[in-house]
Amino acid sequence: MAPRIAPFLRRPFFRRPFLKRLRESADGAALVEFAVAFPVLLLLYVGSYTLSDAIACNRKVTVTARTLTDLTTRYPLLTQADATNILNASAQVLSPYSVNNAIIGVSEVQVIDATHATVIWSKALNAPGLTAGTSVIIPNNMSPTGTYLILGQVQYAYTPSVRYFNTGSINLADSILMLPRVSDQVPLT
Repeated sequence: MAPRIAPFLRRPFFRRPFLKRLRESADGAALVEFAVAFPVLLLLYVGSYTLSDAIACNRKVTVTARTLTDLTTRYPLLTQADATNILNASAQVLSPYSVNNAIIGVSEVQVIDATHATVIWSKALNAPGLTAGTSVIIPNNMSPTGTYLILGQVQYAYTPSVRYFNTGSINLADSILMLPRVSDQVPLT
């Protein structure tokens, strides 16, 4: 009696040499292609999410600096309580990003030459303000000498929600200078 051969081995596919069968077979090709493409597609998706979140956070930093400076320029005279309220209101613009990672500051500076100004007063949230009397650099020929400007500054330590490597945080910062709207200067009392 002849040995019995399993039915699936009787097919011509299994009678050919292994390498020839492997070369001609298309079974599982889609699975292999997906297994190769999936990590790349996942990396692109997560990378684009992380990049768009960082861009959105950077935009929030800019809008916060603008809001802080704009609110301050609307006062003819600023009290300590007003300054604290403006800083806290500006911090709300950063939402949904944590204000604990931000340093938000507003200062009044007086132009002393074409590229420098002296700090008159400063108030900040989550850090000490600029020291009165220190010099800050301003854009070339922005205002005439003796002019007062309001300087709004925001720094944010952005930490990506998905980290590929141990990159730590990315420092985002923006500063905006504006002229006072109601008076020549905005004294802090």
